[in-house]
Amino acid sequence: MEKLMILDDKAKARMGIICFIPVICFLSCFLYYLMLIMPLTQGHQAPASIVGITSAHYTTLFFMLAASAIITAPVFIYCLVVLARLKTLNSSHKLLWFVFLCVMAPIASALFWTFHIKDGNKYTPIHPDIA
Repeated sequence: MEKLMILDDKAKARMGIICFIPVICFLSCFLYYLMLIMPLTQGHQAPASIVGITSAHYTTLFFMLAASAIITAPVFIYCLVVLARLKTLNSSHKLLWFVFLCVMAPIASALFWTFHIKDGNKYTPIHPDIA
């Protein structure tokens, strides 16, 4: 008997929230940094000012990026497990998605959900394990 993953609308929405959290985390880090350096665009500041602002807020930026990476890691593993279990993709597409997830984990997890989960069938055939 073939194993099926049941993806009703509630499960797809839940997976979508999980897959978009890393994008939101890294986007918030980027917007915070832009907010810090935005006053430099108003006048003619020396280029060393960006270095000064970055060094003054280094610990905050570091902790925000570290928290984003820690949040992204389980989502990355979750997407890899779902990818490995899908029977609807052939090996070459799985390898392509694996490399894409490894290189661009926050953005790739959102794109993986968009292309393979959001519009997927309600009953998706899966492998019994990832081996």
